[in-house]
Amino acid sequence: MGLALVITFFAALSMAVPVAFALGLATIVVFILIDPEFLLLIPQRIFTGIDMFALVAIPFFILAGELMGGSGILDRILNFARMSVGRIRGSMGQVTVLVSMIFGWINGSGVAGASAVGSMLIPKMTKEYNNPGFACAVTACSSTVGPIIPPSVPMIIYALVAQNVSVAAMFAAGVIPGLMIGVGIMVIVYIIARKRGYPAESRQYTWMEKLMITQRFMVGAFLPVIMVGGIVLGIFTPVEAGAVAVLYAILVGLFVTRTLTFSLICAALRRTGVISSVVFLMMGLANVASWILTTEQIPQVAADALSSVTSNPLVFLLLVNVILLVVGLFFDTVAAMVMFGPLLIPMAAAYGIDPVQFGMIFTLNLIIGMVTPPVGLCLFIAAGVGKTPIEQVIKESLPFLAWLMTVLMIVTYLPSTYMWLPRLLGY
Repeated sequence: MGLALVITFFAALSMAVPVAFALGLATIVVFILIDPEFLLLIPQRIFTGIDMFALVAIPFFILAGELMGGSGILDRILNFARMSVGRIRGSMGQVTVLVSMIFGWINGSGVAGASAVGSMLIPKMTKEYNNPGFACAVTACSSTVGPIIPPSVPMIIYALVAQNVSVAAMFAAGVIPGLMIGVGIMVIVYIIARKRGYPAESRQYTWMEKLMITQRFMVGAFLPVIMVGGIVLGIFTPVEAGAVAVLYAILVGLFVTRTLTFSLICAALRRTGVISSVVFLMMGLANVASWILTTEQIPQVAADALSSVTSNPLVFLLLVNVILLVVGLFFDTVAAMVMFGPLLIPMAAAYGIDPVQFGMIFTLNLIIGMVTPPVGLCLFIAAGVGKTPIEQVIKESLPFLAWLMTVLMIVTYLPSTYMWLPRLLGY
């Protein structure tokens, strides 16, 4: 039955059926093969998969980011970034990376970052450097910081899938890897800019201008402080933090920036509903598939097979990295997490691997998939915005991908570089 599930699922994918529907079709086929009366279990298992109060945090987090995106805060972030790193060589690339980091800190989504930041900065960088492939590559690869620097929707989903992992611990563990990715990409941009002769901005800011730009920027930057700080310090639950963030985003948009209108709020609610429904549908159907696999004892068989290959946890992590990098080539982050998490997380626990460390490994592997074809959503979004052939964008992305892989190895085999923060906070 497990084999039938896998074959049906990939057959549906090969016919361009969306992942969620392909998974649903596969579960229906398996239940018909077992006993048609089992079809009555599908609605029950779907409901069980999404019947978790903590899931309410996801639409709140998405809505908070959408509202801040429509409240003019991105312009304030851009001005702050130009003031901060504009005088470094390759200034437009440096600004793009920093804007992506800050926007990801507010939004928590790589795809949203690639779209919003790319629409604003790819045309400007292309005009300045006359290299659209480089502009798209910098935007796409820097957008991967969004789901790593907290708050992060994939980390919330991992914590829910793992069941015994704290969202706050995942957020704390993501701080250092996120900064490593962002700073490393900025260093690579600097090296490339020196080699190619890309200039830096020459504008000088007065102290009054710096103060005004920073003051305007802090209004938006306070949002993730509320969300992440409240969760990590135990002031809020993730759901409460999301609700407070939505309220703060509305107040800022209506009374501070005064750019948030009723139509923009409705559009944000509509996009949030679409994105959240996709996440919930995937989680519900993945729970059905997980029930089938568990009933057929597939996880136990896989664990026994892997343990027969190696008893060394370091080798196990290497194999997991290879598997997840391949999975990331074909699956969306959320889909891969809810489908493969229940299979791999218990296996990692059997090897004595810290579940928070494994969560970072899991998340980072799938995030790399966002900038690697054939799925590579961020890569294709950036290429579409820049109207650039995807081959050119991939070529320019190679140095940044090499750094992402380096960070993955550090996260995998040097956990002390980032795990000290959640431990310091008592997680």
